[in-house]
Amino acid sequence: MRLFRHIGEFAIGLILAAIAFFFLAEQGLKQWVSGRRAAAYLEWALGEALGSPVRFSSAEWKPPAEITLRDLQVDNPASPMAPALFVAKKARFEYSLPSLLTKGFYLRRARLETPTFASQVDKEGRLLLPLIDEDPAKPGSPLILARARLVPWRVDSLDIENGRAVLLLPDGSPLVEAGQISTCGPLQEKSGLVSGKGTLAAGWMRILNRFSCTQLLAQYKIDASRLVLSNMQALANGGRIDAGLSQLPSDAPGGNFALRLKVTDLDLHDFLSLLQNNTQAARGRLTLDLESRGRPLTPKSFSGQGSFSVKDGRIENVSLFSALAGMFRESSLARPEFSECTGQFRIQEGAVTFSNLLFQSENFSLSGEGSVAFDSSLRLVLRIHLKEPLFHRLPELLARQLRLLQDRSQAIVLTMRGTIQNPEANLSGNLALRAKKPETISALLWP
Repeated sequence: MRLFRHIGEFAIGLILAAIAFFFLAEQGLKQWVSGRRAAAYLEWALGEALGSPVRFSSAEWKPPAEITLRDLQVDNPASPMAPALFVAKKARFEYSLPSLLTKGFYLRRARLETPTFASQVDKEGRLLLPLIDEDPAKPGSPLILARARLVPWRVDSLDIENGRAVLLLPDGSPLVEAGQISTCGPLQEKSGLVSGKGTLAAGWMRILNRFSCTQLLAQYKIDASRLVLSNMQALANGGRIDAGLSQLPSDAPGGNFALRLKVTDLDLHDFLSLLQNNTQAARGRLTLDLESRGRPLTPKSFSGQGSFSVKDGRIENVSLFSALAGMFRESSLARPEFSECTGQFRIQEGAVTFSNLLFQSENFSLSGEGSVAFDSSLRLVLRIHLKEPLFHRLPELLARQLRLLQDRSQAIVLTMRGTIQNPEANLSGNLALRAKKPETISALLWP
């Protein structure tokens, strides 16, 4: 009996000692990861994961495993002149204590409040962000987080609240800017490959400081470090935009980005404002379907096809219609109101080729086909049918000649050459017109 009593006392003492040991070990571990030590480890881990210097002004630890960094800034390793990758007034991280004892790094949650994300593209449209790149010996291979040395890392939920993002052109002006951004979703890296998925919302977005949309909502997916945005929806001046954007391997045919765009009931005037150096102006409600591929900032790489329709519109300043007004000596043709304008188009080899063009107005109708190059040169064949009210307003001799031409072939055939700003119109019957004030335009579409 005495033996059993000694064994029992020994067992109880051993259990109490074990409890005391694990309690002290837990407190010691918590003390080790608390305060500045945890902040220093987090600073090192983020720097290793991003390959970029990380700075913050202060750190606040909350047990058991939560730390808040204030004035957090991650610099861009591509160039000291490039803007910081992101800046956040407050960043809260809930981390896993066991992961600190391994080679991995595991965050249960990362929450960034009012962060600003910034990046810049070079003259060839490539991001100034050498963290991620393909294997140069294997074009089209997965994008590798080249500078990451902390393997692996994982964030169960990356939450962004009231963020802002901007993509800058080579000259530093904004290409795309978005605000009131919120996201939620997991993100992880393994063997240099980044993956994740979630939802993205933004209160507003601006393109080239000329076109704006609101209430942006999208699903995002990152696979092999490439981004796919799907089910994108936004509102713009009473219209709706639905889109999808995919980042493709460098050896993909047609370019490294694919775009699917559907526009419904958009203000045509706002859409035309996107065109660089464009002075053409028209109003109406635009519906557009487009599927395209290409390389950013390289317009001649774009290819694709689509269709468009504009209803209940008015031409305000389009050189082609000004040429028609001069040719037919009727000023109302320069700014006609129209019920509908429709057509199909194909983008290839630096030009937009149109087919099945149809324009319906009160005084005339127009159909045709042809192309407009990105350098603004024109090659169009138009068939114009003048309606009876217009004939009565034309000079008698001209009206008689035009009626004869129209009766002969059911339409007046017109060929257009020159450029958007300086069109040349040639009409059967030796009538011809050249714009009186030649102008040049460096690009029709945004490069």
